[in-house]
Amino acid sequence: MKGILEIKDFTGSVQDVDFKNRIVTGYFNNWDSIDSDGDVIRKGAGQKSINERKNQIYFLNQHEWSQPHGFAKELNEDNIGTAFVSNPLPNTSYSNDALILYQEGIVKEHSFGFQTLKYNRIKINGVEVREITEYKLYEFSNVTLGANSNTPFTGFKSKFESVNDLNLEVKKLLGVFRNANISDELGSQLEIAIKMLQLQAYELGKSENTQSKNEPSADTQMKAYEPLINTMLNFKIK
Repeated sequence: MKGILEIKDFTGSVQDVDFKNRIVTGYFNNWDSIDSDGDVIRKGAGQKSINERKNQIYFLNQHEWSQPHGFAKELNEDNIGTAFVSNPLPNTSYSNDALILYQEGIVKEHSFGFQTLKYNRIKINGVEVREITEYKLYEFSNVTLGANSNTPFTGFKSKFESVNDLNLEVKKLLGVFRNANISDELGSQLEIAIKMLQLQAYELGKSENTQSKNEPSADTQMKAYEPLINTMLNFKIK
Protein backbone atom coordinates (compact mmCIF):
# COMPACT_ATOMS: atom_id res chain seq x y z
CA MET A 1 0.00 0.00 0.00
CA LYS A 2 1.42 3.37 -1.01
CA GLY A 3 2.86 5.41 1.87
CA ILE A 4 3.00 2.57 4.41
CA LEU A 5 6.18 2.13 6.42
CA GLU A 6 8.18 -0.89 5.24
CA ILE A 7 10.69 -3.03 7.13
CA LYS A 8 13.52 -5.06 5.60
CA ASP A 9 16.18 -7.21 7.29
CA PHE A 10 19.77 -7.65 6.18
CA THR A 11 21.39 -10.85 7.48
CA GLY A 12 25.12 -10.86 8.24
CA SER A 13 25.22 -7.09 8.41
CA VAL A 14 27.23 -6.70 11.63
CA GLN A 15 30.75 -5.71 10.69
CA ASP A 16 32.30 -4.89 14.06
CA VAL A 17 31.34 -4.14 17.65
CA ASP A 18 33.76 -2.19 19.83
CA PHE A 19 32.52 -3.32 23.23
CA LYS A 20 34.93 -1.11 25.16
CA ASN A 21 33.74 2.06 23.44
CA ARG A 22 30.20 0.76 22.78
CA ILE A 23 30.34 1.47 19.04
CA VAL A 24 28.61 -0.68 16.40
CA THR A 25 29.66 -0.76 12.74
CA GLY A 26 27.73 -2.43 9.97
CA TYR A 27 25.21 -2.25 7.16
CA PHE A 28 21.44 -2.27 7.21
CA ASN A 29 20.81 -2.92 3.52
CA ASN A 30 22.55 -3.89 0.29
CA TRP A 31 22.10 -3.17 -3.38
CA ASP A 32 20.82 -5.04 -6.39
CA SER A 33 19.75 -8.32 -4.73
CA ILE A 34 16.14 -9.47 -5.04
CA ASP A 35 14.62 -10.03 -1.60
CA SER A 36 11.77 -12.29 -0.49
CA ASP A 37 9.25 -9.51 -1.20
CA GLY A 38 10.33 -9.33 -4.84
CA ASP A 39 12.06 -5.97 -4.31
CA VAL A 40 15.47 -4.78 -5.40
CA ILE A 41 17.01 -1.60 -3.98
CA ARG A 42 19.38 0.46 -6.10
CA LYS A 43 22.40 2.42 -4.92
CA GLY A 44 21.49 6.03 -4.26
CA ALA A 45 17.95 5.24 -3.14
CA GLY A 46 18.48 6.64 0.35
CA GLN A 47 21.15 9.24 -0.24
CA LYS A 48 18.79 12.20 -0.50
CA SER A 49 17.12 11.19 2.75
CA ILE A 50 20.51 10.86 4.47
CA ASN A 51 21.63 14.25 3.18
CA GLU A 52 18.44 16.04 4.22
CA ARG A 53 17.60 14.43 7.55
CA LYS A 54 20.59 12.55 8.94
CA ASN A 55 19.92 13.82 12.47
CA GLN A 56 16.35 12.53 12.33
CA ILE A 57 17.33 8.95 11.47
CA TYR A 58 17.56 6.91 14.65
CA PHE A 59 19.45 3.76 15.50
CA LEU A 60 16.79 1.84 17.43
CA ASN A 61 16.63 -1.30 19.50
CA GLN A 62 14.41 -3.90 17.81
CA HIS A 63 12.35 -1.24 15.98
CA GLU A 64 11.14 0.19 19.28
CA TRP A 65 10.78 3.94 18.80
CA SER A 66 10.94 4.42 22.59
CA GLN A 67 14.33 2.64 22.79
CA PRO A 68 16.75 4.76 20.77
CA HIS A 69 20.46 4.01 20.84
CA GLY A 70 20.96 7.45 19.33
CA PHE A 71 22.10 8.60 15.92
CA ALA A 72 24.83 7.37 13.61
CA LYS A 73 28.23 9.05 13.78
CA GLU A 74 28.68 8.06 10.14
CA LEU A 75 25.95 7.12 7.67
CA ASN A 76 26.67 6.74 3.98
CA GLU A 77 26.07 4.64 0.90
CA ASP A 78 29.00 2.69 -0.54
CA ASN A 79 29.28 -0.02 -3.19
CA ILE A 80 27.84 -2.67 -0.86
CA GLY A 81 24.91 -0.87 0.74
CA THR A 82 24.17 1.70 3.44
CA ALA A 83 26.97 1.63 6.00
CA PHE A 84 26.86 3.10 9.48
CA VAL A 85 29.09 3.73 12.46
CA SER A 86 27.10 4.39 15.62
CA ASN A 87 27.84 6.90 18.29
CA PRO A 88 28.63 5.22 21.64
CA LEU A 89 25.51 3.41 22.77
CA PRO A 90 24.01 4.98 25.90
CA ASN A 91 24.13 3.33 29.32
CA THR A 92 20.54 2.10 29.25
CA SER A 93 19.24 -1.37 30.04
CA TYR A 94 18.17 -2.04 26.44
CA SER A 95 21.45 -0.79 24.94
CA ASN A 96 23.43 -2.85 27.46
CA ASP A 97 21.31 -5.89 26.58
CA ALA A 98 21.88 -5.26 22.86
CA LEU A 99 25.65 -5.23 23.36
CA ILE A 100 25.44 -8.56 25.21
CA LEU A 101 23.39 -10.03 22.36
CA TYR A 102 25.94 -8.77 19.83
CA GLN A 103 28.75 -10.32 21.89
CA GLU A 104 27.02 -13.70 22.11
CA GLY A 105 26.31 -13.72 18.37
CA ILE A 106 22.55 -13.70 18.88
CA VAL A 107 22.18 -10.37 17.09
CA LYS A 108 23.55 -10.83 13.58
CA GLU A 109 21.15 -8.69 11.62
CA HIS A 110 20.19 -5.10 11.10
CA SER A 111 16.95 -3.87 9.65
CA PHE A 112 15.58 -0.55 8.51
CA GLY A 113 12.26 1.24 8.36
CA PHE A 114 11.51 3.32 5.29
CA GLN A 115 8.83 4.67 3.00
CA THR A 116 9.17 4.00 -0.72
CA LEU A 117 9.03 7.21 -2.75
CA LYS A 118 10.03 6.12 -6.27
CA TYR A 119 10.05 2.71 -7.91
CA ASN A 120 9.76 0.95 -11.26
CA ARG A 121 8.29 -2.38 -12.26
CA ILE A 122 10.97 -4.25 -14.19
CA LYS A 123 11.82 -7.83 -15.13
CA ILE A 124 15.02 -9.56 -14.04
CA ASN A 125 15.61 -12.99 -15.57
CA GLY A 126 11.98 -13.03 -16.60
CA VAL A 127 10.67 -12.27 -13.09
CA GLU A 128 8.84 -9.01 -12.39
CA VAL A 129 10.28 -7.11 -9.44
CA ARG A 130 9.83 -3.74 -7.81
CA GLU A 131 12.98 -1.68 -8.34
CA ILE A 132 13.19 0.90 -5.54
CA THR A 133 15.12 3.99 -6.61
CA GLU A 134 14.27 6.39 -3.79
CA TYR A 135 13.02 5.97 -0.24
CA LYS A 136 12.62 8.06 2.90
CA LEU A 137 14.64 6.57 5.74
CA TYR A 138 13.18 6.73 9.25
CA GLU A 139 15.30 4.35 11.31
CA PHE A 140 17.57 1.34 11.37
CA SER A 141 17.67 -1.27 14.12
CA ASN A 142 19.53 -4.18 15.59
CA VAL A 143 17.32 -7.27 15.39
CA THR A 144 17.68 -10.74 16.88
CA LEU A 145 18.64 -13.68 14.70
CA GLY A 146 15.65 -15.13 12.94
CA ALA A 147 13.51 -12.01 13.23
CA ASN A 148 10.52 -12.33 10.93
CA SER A 149 10.47 -9.31 8.63
CA ASN A 150 6.81 -9.96 7.84
CA THR A 151 5.76 -9.52 11.48
CA PRO A 152 8.31 -7.16 13.04
CA PHE A 153 6.01 -5.51 15.57
CA THR A 154 4.95 -8.34 17.86
CA GLY A 155 5.08 -5.97 20.81
CA PHE A 156 2.58 -3.63 19.15
CA LYS A 157 0.29 -6.54 18.33
CA SER A 158 0.12 -7.60 21.95
CA LYS A 159 -0.64 -4.05 23.02
CA PHE A 160 -3.20 -2.98 20.42
CA GLU A 161 -6.07 -5.35 19.85
CA SER A 162 -8.43 -3.10 17.90
CA VAL A 163 -8.56 -0.07 15.67
CA ASN A 164 -10.01 1.91 18.61
CA ASP A 165 -6.89 1.20 20.67
CA LEU A 166 -4.73 2.42 17.81
CA ASN A 167 -6.88 5.52 17.32
CA LEU A 168 -6.42 6.52 20.96
CA GLU A 169 -2.66 6.04 20.77
CA VAL A 170 -2.39 8.08 17.57
CA LYS A 171 -4.41 10.93 19.10
CA LYS A 172 -2.07 10.98 22.10
CA LEU A 173 1.03 11.08 19.92
CA LEU A 174 -0.35 13.75 17.60
CA GLY A 175 -1.34 15.82 20.63
CA VAL A 176 2.21 15.72 21.97
CA PHE A 177 3.70 16.28 18.53
CA ARG A 178 1.73 19.49 18.05
CA ASN A 179 3.06 20.91 21.30
CA ALA A 180 5.34 23.77 20.27
CA ASN A 181 7.59 23.20 23.28
CA ILE A 182 8.86 19.73 22.36
CA SER A 183 12.45 19.33 21.19
CA ASP A 184 13.42 18.47 17.63
CA GLU A 185 14.76 15.14 18.92
CA LEU A 186 11.42 14.20 20.48
CA GLY A 187 9.65 15.33 17.33
CA SER A 188 11.78 12.90 15.29
CA GLN A 189 10.97 10.07 17.69
CA LEU A 190 7.25 10.81 17.48
CA GLU A 191 7.40 10.83 13.70
CA ILE A 192 8.82 7.29 13.79
CA ALA A 193 6.21 6.22 16.33
CA ILE A 194 3.35 7.47 14.16
CA LYS A 195 4.72 5.76 11.06
CA MET A 196 5.09 2.49 13.01
CA LEU A 197 1.52 2.76 14.24
CA GLN A 198 0.45 3.34 10.66
CA LEU A 199 2.07 0.04 9.71
CA GLN A 200 0.49 -1.65 12.71
CA ALA A 201 -2.96 -0.43 11.65
CA TYR A 202 -2.40 -1.92 8.23
CA GLU A 203 -1.07 -5.22 9.60
CA LEU A 204 -3.83 -5.44 12.19
CA GLY A 205 -6.39 -4.95 9.46
CA LYS A 206 -4.85 -7.74 7.41
CA SER A 207 -4.61 -10.12 10.37
CA GLU A 208 -8.31 -9.68 11.11
CA ASN A 209 -9.20 -10.49 7.52
CA THR A 210 -9.14 -14.27 8.04
CA GLN A 211 -12.19 -15.21 6.09
CA SER A 212 -14.87 -17.81 6.64
CA LYS A 213 -18.34 -18.24 5.19
CA ASN A 214 -19.87 -16.11 7.92
CA GLU A 215 -17.33 -13.28 7.84
CA PRO A 216 -17.38 -10.10 5.74
CA SER A 217 -14.93 -9.93 2.87
CA ALA A 218 -11.40 -8.67 3.42
CA ASP A 219 -12.18 -5.50 1.47
CA THR A 220 -15.21 -4.79 3.66
CA GLN A 221 -13.26 -5.35 6.88
CA MET A 222 -10.39 -3.12 5.78
CA LYS A 223 -12.78 -0.17 5.39
CA ALA A 224 -12.93 0.09 9.19
CA TYR A 225 -9.22 0.90 9.19
CA GLU A 226 -9.19 3.36 6.30
CA PRO A 227 -9.83 6.55 8.38
CA LEU A 228 -6.95 5.73 10.74
CA ILE A 229 -4.58 4.74 7.95
CA ASN A 230 -5.46 7.86 5.93
CA THR A 231 -4.90 10.08 8.98
CA MET A 232 -1.39 8.73 9.34
CA LEU A 233 -0.69 8.69 5.61
CA ASN A 234 -1.50 12.40 5.50
CA PHE A 235 0.68 13.12 8.53
CA LYS A 236 3.75 15.11 7.56
CA ILE A 237 6.54 16.38 9.77
CA LYS A 238 7.53 19.98 9.17
